[in-house]
Amino acid sequence: MKYTVLGDGITEQYYLKYLKEIKGYNYSIRPSLFERIELTDARKIIDELLESGSDGIVYITDYDTVVNQNRKREFNSLKARFKDNSNVLICESMPSIEFWFLLHFKASGRIFQNADEVLKALKQHIPDFEKTKRWLGNKLWVKQLCSDDKLETAISRAKSIEKERTKGNFDSHNPFSLVYLGIEEFEKWKNSFKP
Repeated sequence: MKYTVLGDGITEQYYLKYLKEIKGYNYSIRPSLFERIELTDARKIIDELLESGSDGIVYITDYDTVVNQNRKREFNSLKARFKDNSNVLICESMPSIEFWFLLHFKASGRIFQNADEVLKALKQHIPDFEKTKRWLGNKLWVKQLCSDDKLETAISRAKSIEKERTKGNFDSHNPFSLVYLGIEEFEKWKNSFKP
């Protein structure tokens, strides 16, 4: 079985690298050189992976970038393109993946105006968190996110937020994260892997 995860930037890619190692997940990470990918790149990579017979693809991205760059139409087109393809899952976080990390420590219904505000809130729990290769390259932060049932707690909190969001109880600035859908997919892939 061939499974691939696309990480939008270096934070996502380091997280996915260490999550795979810690949880024993079965996927490769693209891009492999820890480069930032744009929506058009993601579309090309997903198409290539599907053409090469990939069994599953998860794309993890920050939604604030889509909004800030006025690329909602392009993002919606990407989601629509793969909506009916059960091998592709697109998991955005609003405003950024750091909101997903924050859910490991606390439930937050607070509106964040941007990713910097989320990062500030996250630093209350991981004070030395930095979006640098040097800091992200040490897997201890991902170990911390996976310890003491924090991952399961984050999944539960994200599901609760998504339930309210799909009822229409949130405006476009409310934070959310669909990364939990990716985690659930990683668990399925792990369980389907027979060495």
